[in-house]
Amino acid sequence: MHSYSIANSKLRLAERQSCLYCPRWNRGPVGFRLLLAWILGWNFLILASLPGCARDTYQYGNSRKKSLNRLPSTPNVIVIGGDHPNIDAMERTVQYPKKVFEKWFPSKDPEKQVARDVRQMKVVQSVSDYLDDNGLMGVNIDIREYNPKVQWSRLKSNTRIAPFWKYTGGTIALLGYSILPGRAIGFDHYNSFTNTLSINSLSPPSAVFQAGYVKKIYGQRYPGTYIAMNWLPIAPLFRDASVSSDVLSYARARQDWKLEKDLYPQVYGRLGGEFVSSVASVIPGGTVVLPYYTKPLLTRAGSVAGAATGKAIADNRERLTTAQNQQ
Repeated sequence: MHSYSIANSKLRLAERQSCLYCPRWNRGPVGFRLLLAWILGWNFLILASLPGCARDTYQYGNSRKKSLNRLPSTPNVIVIGGDHPNIDAMERTVQYPKKVFEKWFPSKDPEKQVARDVRQMKVVQSVSDYLDDNGLMGVNIDIREYNPKVQWSRLKSNTRIAPFWKYTGGTIALLGYSILPGRAIGFDHYNSFTNTLSINSLSPPSAVFQAGYVKKIYGQRYPGTYIAMNWLPIAPLFRDASVSSDVLSYARARQDWKLEKDLYPQVYGRLGGEFVSSVASVIPGGTVVLPYYTKPLLTRAGSVAGAATGKAIADNRERLTTAQNQQ
């Protein structure tokens, strides 16, 4: 018993000594709150300092001529999903809390009172306009579709991606598609390995943002290598910043203020989440400092802070525009 107490004392002493070399935010709940405040503070300052991301001029189409000879020339294909009893049951379960919240706190937005089919077609039209205006062809546009077999067929027939990346990263992406169907969760996604733009939401900004990835991938001479590079920390932040600037500038060039206004919370929320995720990936100590559940929580907090920043920027721009029109 005496030797056991001595061993425990030595272990606690060693832990205290090792903690002296740990970052301060690794020392209990107070340290975690300091880390959260530090990351979100920088997140707010960086996002608030961005000049709206949107440019007054817009580059339609692909400016990189070296990749043009390998781009698809067939028309875009729209596939509307049918009944999937198992997926639909999963969707009802996943979406139940959201529906209860919307029932208790109904939205005052008149567009959300419109029938689902009408709202869905508006999303499809927004995506089609973006792709057509930029000359992006050969895209598979799936509307609430779930078909892993077809996805595998598209994966094999995509000649723009090198086989190594196609059958490694592409297979992993296909497994994610099969296990976590976007139709059930309700999120939009562009799979560059199968060249499929999956539309499962009723949000034009979300769908157009994902369509922006199509233009980004089509502009790469070696798309497989580019996709792999974005698996590294921080890289997705620069990719999303470029896509955000493109879609915002597109909405401004079309003088579609409704789309631009709705895009600000979408893109800034995305950038905020990516910023926090990147910082959490490279802070000293890595996974030793942060528990496994901390990074998703921080990323979500960054997304919320980013969306709030984007909404504030949109509101400020709307006030300035209104004031200029009244002069």
